[in-house]
Amino acid sequence: MTPLTMVVLGGMINEYGHSIPSNETVNEYFLNLLYLAIGVGISAFVEGVCWTTAERQTSRMRIEYLKSVLRQDVGYFDNQDAASTTFQVISTISSDAHLIQDTTAEKIPNCLAQLSSFFISLGVAFSLSWSLTVAALPFSVLFIVPAPALGFGMVLKHLGSKSNGAYRVAGGIAEQAISSIRTVYSYVRERQTLDRFSSALQKSMELGVKQGLIKGMLIGSMGMVYANWAFQAWIGSIITIERGEQGGLTFACGICVIWGGLSIMNVLPNLSFILEATSVIARVRQHP
Repeated sequence: MTPLTMVVLGGMINEYGHSIPSNETVNEYFLNLLYLAIGVGISAFVEGVCWTTAERQTSRMRIEYLKSVLRQDVGYFDNQDAASTTFQVISTISSDAHLIQDTTAEKIPNCLAQLSSFFISLGVAFSLSWSLTVAALPFSVLFIVPAPALGFGMVLKHLGSKSNGAYRVAGGIAEQAISSIRTVYSYVRERQTLDRFSSALQKSMELGVKQGLIKGMLIGSMGMVYANWAFQAWIGSIITIERGEQGGLTFACGICVIWGGLSIMNVLPNLSFILEATSVIARVRQHP
């Protein structure tokens, strides 16, 4: 809906720039924006309704996951390595189910929305001003090439995986201590348990600091958007003055090009979550 809004906005800017608009013109653009607002509301409602099934799917998955664990023999748990010990079963179910639910309810619809926004933005931009779109499109596509989308994204994903592993270790210590609290108390192991828990959290804290640094660099690198907008303002002014194109449509075209670049950039993080959730589903199906 954003590119379509830019079409209405571009025409409105042209009307307001040429002369004092009449009441009929104001009412026309008002109705167009009202129709777009209704369309946005309907689309948002449909998106919410279509993807609420993730709640029911993950609830069913948790039940089936627990049933599968309870069907195993005792020797199954004795033969598992440290990453799959008994006290981590609950945390594993919760983390896997939360990942799949988050992916199904949020990441997949966001990915589809961003992809549709990218293609529609390009189509609208070409219809408004093909010359400005051709000149500015390479700079918008560059949003996905540098560190913001690829380099920083991979580092954040790696740090996130290590942080989840650290939290799992700390959670396993806490769950084991709580489940055997009488034994811990009788052997006076409170201090040792706290020390182990603190040591496990120390690694997650260090990883969190690194994640904050990477996120700060990611946000700072988004300054390329302003550089892109400056380039489009320069090219757009030349096109408007020398080639006689309408300023409102040129302005709206620039916004559509930048919006398309931001949309395709936002697709990559969603794709990484989708791939991770797919690997979790494949692992669960492989070891029922």
